[in-house]
Formats: sequence, C-alpha cells, structure tokens
Amino acid sequence: MQIYNDLASMNLPNYTVCGIGNFDGVHKGHQELIKKLLCTAKEKYLDSLILTFEPHPLKVLSPNSNIKLITTLEQKKKIMRSYGIDHFVLAPFTDEFSKIDYTDFIYDILIKKCRAKVVVVGYNYRFGYKGRGTAEALKEICGKNGIDTIIIPQVTYNGYTVSSTLIRELIEKGDVKTAAELLGRPFTIEGIVKPGNSIGKKIGFPTANIAPEENIVLPPRGVYAVLARRENNVHTGIANLGVKPTFNGSNLVLEVHLFDFNRELYGENLEIMFIERLRPEFKFATVKDLVRQIQQDILQAKEIFKINAVELI
Repeated sequence: MQIYNDLASMNLPNYTVCGIGNFDGVHKGHQELIKKLLCTAKEKYLDSLILTFEPHPLKVLSPNSNIKLITTLEQKKKIMRSYGIDHFVLAPFTDEFSKIDYTDFIYDILIKKCRAKVVVVGYNYRFGYKGRGTAEALKEICGKNGIDTIIIPQVTYNGYTVSSTLIRELIEKGDVKTAAELLGRPFTIEGIVKPGNSIGKKIGFPTANIAPEENIVLPPRGVYAVLARRENNVHTGIANLGVKPTFNGSNLVLEVHLFDFNRELYGENLEIMFIERLRPEFKFATVKDLVRQIQQDILQAKEIFKINAVELI
C-alpha cells in the first residue's frame, strides 16, 4: 500500500476507484464501502484508493468538541493495508482546506489528483465548504464527467445503525462487547510497555503497563477481559484501566495481566483487545481484599474465553 501524506506528492500511475471518508474505527459500515471499492477496482482493472483526512475534520471545524478517536492513525493504516488497498491518501485538513468549494473538491482533488473513474461514498457523506456537497450532488457532477458514483446505503447490525459516533458512545459506556460487534473486531488500545512500580508482581499478578494515547476514546475505569497481541502471538488476560485507588494512585494507566505468561515485556508493543467489562475499579480496604477480587476477575474472564473460544482466537 502506497501512503501519501499530502496531495502535492501524489503521482498516480493508473486511474482509480476512490473511496472517501474519515473512516474512524473502520467499522462495518466502512467495511461495506471498502468491499465494494475493491470489488469494483478488480472488475474495472483500476487501482483502489482511499482518501481520508488528517487530523479528523472536527478537530479543525469544532476545536472545542474535544473529539476522541476510535483508532489511531497507525491503526487505521494497518487495517487499510490488511484489506489490500493500493493507495492511502491523507489530505491535511486545515482551515484553508475546509473552505474549498465542493465542486472544486470534485474537479481538483477527485478527478485531477485522485484520477477517479469511480467514486464510492456513504449515503450521508458531506464535503466541501460548510458541508454543502452531498452524495447526490457528487453523483450528478461526476456523472457529467463520465465518472460513476456508488453510494453505500445505511448499514445496520442487530438493530443498530452503524456509525463511529455510536461506537464511541458504546465504548465510553463500557459496552465494549457491542462496540466490537459494530466494529467487526474488538476495540483496541495499542502501546509500548513501560516500567511501573511492580505492585502487581508483589501481590502475585505481574502486569504490563501501557499509557493510553490522549486523543483516543477510553472505556470507563474498571477491569476487562482482554486479548493481548504481541508480534504474532495472542494471549488471554485481564486488564485494569484506572489509577490504582487501593494504592492511592493518581495517573491513569492500562495494566494488563496475561494468563500463563511470565516474562518481562518492557519496550515491546502490545495490542490490547477489549472483550468484555467485568466490573468498575474499586478502592479496597486491604490488599488481601484486592487479591481475592482479582482471583475472581480471572475466573470470570477465563469463563468468558471458554464460552467464546471459537470466536476470539
């Protein structure tokens, strides 16, 4: 997959099927768009291209909204690469860029820069200055220029209308199980393992500590059944996202205890996949009370993995 960090550096060798959107989470709705894009590219002997924006447009258009993202940019790249996309374009979204008229966006960016012969968008996609461009307007203008437009209808799953906004809300409520159903994979926090204060090891449950990125949506503080991917290996475990109130902590950290695994992971990259919330984070009266609860958490998590073994691994 060829990655372009700006529009100026683009020099595409072939015409493309171009998919446009923010793709935060690359959820099941996005996946329908990508599936259609790849199928069309194969049928028409065109390159596949995803055009997205960095940073997320809301960070520029509504800087006080403090939007939290489901996927980091690196995670988004990794997911797109796994689908076999040929070109991944990150258009820098600035105040100046936001003022581009939607017709100029079509002619100058989609047709000239992206060399689009087919454009694929979601049914509610809006673009250009003040979002005046719609999917239907795109279809009309592209049609006049010999370019096909495919509009992906609303995607629903188990009664939910799939959207990044809904998935963020589910994660923030702690419903990581439903969020995973709409994403098509578990919600994931990825990071480098850093040294902690070894409290987990002292009480019999060694942990790998990760500091979550600031701009990523987080579930509520508490204990979760998780999977952890390191290199090509996946391990089961539990994770506590919180401040360790029993030990009067104050810094938010993700502590992961892996089952049947006991070696140092400092400096390694871990992907922590949230499977199910077990309980909120509590301040226990004694360390013994905490240990007893962790033992119960582990049993509960292992039962979850036992029930869902085929789906999880």
